[in-house]
Amino acid sequence: ALLGENGSGKSTLMNILSGIYLPDAGEIAIHGERVVFRSPRDSMKKGIGMIHQHFKLVENLTALDNIVAGTGHGLLFDRKAARAKVVALSEKFDMDIDPDRQVAVMSVSEKQKVEILKVLYRGSQILILDEPTAGLTPQEITRLFNSLHRMRENGQAVVFISHKLNE
Repeated sequence: ALLGENGSGKSTLMNILSGIYLPDAGEIAIHGERVVFRSPRDSMKKGIGMIHQHFKLVENLTALDNIVAGTGHGLLFDRKAARAKVVALSEKFDMDIDPDRQVAVMSVSEKQKVEILKVLYRGSQILILDEPTAGLTPQEITRLFNSLHRMRENGQAVVFISHKLNE
């Protein structure tokens, strides 16, 4: 967990690890290997997936289209295979998402699940979640934590950013 008051630099540090910001100093090492991220793509290649507090989804596309976007397949990809992979990930981590549903009509919790599935689809082994409980109901928070525990049990590292000590 990364815990600190508002404005203490939690999100800034995670934006450095996800390749959005360049560091002024210091080093990043993954599994003992020194790495330099010049872009989010560099970070993704090393298995880091960032789930931002403010979602980066295209509202008029489906969950599936948002998840697959940016994977290098363009508009022509095997929809059936991609859908099957998304459904399998959704079931494995208890995400319960309809890949064919348009994002614009989804709840905050569903949109967050799409963001998480997006990084899992790309094979991320290190997930960074920035204030993931913001805007969620107590029941949705419990379900999110259950999914995060499943990810941990699956071998993924989960970095959880919050200013709420009880989380």
